[in-house]
Amino acid sequence: MVAFGEATDSPIEKQEAELLSDLKLSVSLSNTKPLKETGFFKDGCSGAAGATGGEGVSIGYALSGKKNDKTYLDLRVIGDKAYAKADVRGLAELAGEDAATVDQGLSELPPEAAPIKDLIDGKWVSVDPDTFKELSRQMQGGLPEQGAAGGSPSAAPSVDPSVLQHFCDSMKKSLSENVSLEDLGKSGDADVIRVAAPLRPLVESLYDSFSEVAQDVPGTPKFPSRKEFGDFQDVPNRKLAADVRIVDGRASAITVDLAQFADKTDWSAHLPLRLGISTRDVSIAAPSDATPLDLDKLQELFASMDQGGDYEDFSDDSGFDSNGLTPAEPLTESEFAQLKQLGIDRETAEAMNRSGLAFAEIKELAPELT
Repeated sequence: MVAFGEATDSPIEKQEAELLSDLKLSVSLSNTKPLKETGFFKDGCSGAAGATGGEGVSIGYALSGKKNDKTYLDLRVIGDKAYAKADVRGLAELAGEDAATVDQGLSELPPEAAPIKDLIDGKWVSVDPDTFKELSRQMQGGLPEQGAAGGSPSAAPSVDPSVLQHFCDSMKKSLSENVSLEDLGKSGDADVIRVAAPLRPLVESLYDSFSEVAQDVPGTPKFPSRKEFGDFQDVPNRKLAADVRIVDGRASAITVDLAQFADKTDWSAHLPLRLGISTRDVSIAAPSDATPLDLDKLQELFASMDQGGDYEDFSDDSGFDSNGLTPAEPLTESEFAQLKQLGIDRETAEAMNRSGLAFAEIKELAPELT
């Protein structure tokens, strides 16, 4: 990493390089039934199922150190419930910080931040399905889950099979025209295949495939035009490659030299990034001692954090409303109307305004909330 940084005029300190090179991210996927029969695929990755994986699928993410095998971050999604645990003090020490600053930060958090304290203390916390659904509803501007007539929730819009077939054919055409394969021979018990492609033509071809199908999928946001992408002039116009190790007919690892993405074409140092792939059985278990996250308490916490993170004693209510929050300038009817056009209903806008957000701030947040 140090040599690569020097060669590309992007120097990196040795301590930082040691930190990054020692970290390993592991992603695990386990399914109790064929993936096509799980809720994740049946529901089209929508709603709570899309956020959490859905019944029949378990997903795990773990950030750990290779030398000490210590896990710094563990996130598990099992069915419709998510679990998380973090070693924040360990992460602070890895970054060369004093772990005592973590304890100081914990002492400044308000009482309603108890689940967050548990997470920082290295304890498991969980979020249940109802919380995910409520968060999803709020992120959609507070829209009710019922249909317009108050009936059952509307089904996800279906996609014409011919559209999907056209997309698959278009993707195959893009790859077959741009991707080449080269047999590099044996490396131990593995066959090594180099997969290469000219990056800009490949990106342009894939863009055409996605933009075509996006027009025919109901509810899909407007796809950016080529002009908005700058006609892909920022995409390096060079051939990139990845080496794939194949053992017993399965890919066991993919290695990409990040030097290929450097601005210079005559790099003298290499920085390989390796993705290992295993098909062994993985057990992703739900921890029995997880503390549930309470949505109401989280809302109170986030509202207080909107005030700049100052958690001083508000026992003297002078200058504060009954909730201990400083209200912003009240919204006008005209501003309510503008926010409604952006997908934020009156109730949500009023709540955000009471928590201290002014019209301009709520408007700025609209794309994320809707």
